[in-house]
Amino acid sequence: MSTENLPPQAPSTSKRRPAMIIAMIPLGAVLGLLGGLLIEIIVGLVARSMFSAEHPGTQAWQLLGSLPGLGALIGAIVAPILYGRSGGSAR
Repeated sequence: MSTENLPPQAPSTSKRRPAMIIAMIPLGAVLGLLGGLLIEIIVGLVARSMFSAEHPGTQAWQLLGSLPGLGALIGAIVAPILYGRSGGSAR
């Protein structure tokens, strides 16, 4: 039997399951939250060691306090997009 008459393989989009893409949203949010906390800790330690910043100003607290939430939001948006573009083959 000739292989020339066989239909082409379906694209890899059939391998991407919608449930896995939806599961990437909370996973991305958790990783983004942890990333934001890590950045907040590093910035706080550097500021304390370089500037002896025992009591940073109000704006600095607001900025540092928003990093974990902002990281969670960005992670929840970016993780499903990256998973979808990768073809869902991440193991």
